[in-house]
Amino acid sequence: MFDGQVHDIAAVSEVVLKVKNKLEERLNIKIERVSIAAAGRTLKTCKYKLDKYFETNTFIDKHIIGQIEMEALQGAYNMMEKDNSDEEFYCVGYTVVNYYLNDYIIMSLEGHKANKISVEVLASFLPRSVVDGLYEVINRCNMTVENLTLEPIAAMNAIIPKDLRLLNLALVDIGAGTSDIAITKDGTVVGFGMVPFAGDEITEAICHYLVVDFNTAEKIKMEMGTRKKEIKYIDVLGNKKIIKKEELQEAIRDALKRMGMLICEKIIDLNGKSPNAVF
Repeated sequence: MFDGQVHDIAAVSEVVLKVKNKLEERLNIKIERVSIAAAGRTLKTCKYKLDKYFETNTFIDKHIIGQIEMEALQGAYNMMEKDNSDEEFYCVGYTVVNYYLNDYIIMSLEGHKANKISVEVLASFLPRSVVDGLYEVINRCNMTVENLTLEPIAAMNAIIPKDLRLLNLALVDIGAGTSDIAITKDGTVVGFGMVPFAGDEITEAICHYLVVDFNTAEKIKMEMGTRKKEIKYIDVLGNKKIIKKEELQEAIRDALKRMGMLICEKIIDLNGKSPNAVF
């Protein structure tokens, strides 16, 4: 995988299958359905508001709410498709920014009566090829996809409780291929974004500096988080070497600075200003 996209379906499927088999053995269960979170450097987001009118004062139930959300998603897709007609995109997640009851913002529409309701959604889209690759991996591992969402949406729901979303916060999930960003404000999620620069770039900086393969560089990177002052390793020529942690920290400093700069620029781009805090 590179930058959140499956490049080698067979190789990725092999790894997923190993994890699946180990989990089944450990938990003594059969895993047939899974939820997955997608990432990708070509993420597109679109905000769309839809109004729905009723001839009389109508009781709002879950069915009506679900219907207006789906119509808003379709509107967001149509808007996004106009700007990206050269490639087919797939909705990988959405969040409701606001509900409106007779033009007033309200937390929940269910149970109210109204002549007019509205919903504003923030929808996220990825190229069909990215999503198809993920689905094919799951299919090859004899599983079906129960639910698909976006990585920053999954991270947001796991890390930042709803009562904290009144604050203007930025959540940054630094993974291997992408750094995923979600922005909250006024009790809701107002933006998603991704930076195609993350842990793999730090590993690659170690590869070049020490002349080691990627897996060795990964192990060295993890050792940097221990109390060891020196790290032993073997380079690609078979030479046994030792490096001080301080020297290695200096070697990856430029890559870390670049990652920090790109993440900061993306947060400012999504939020328009610095947030109250960054998680």
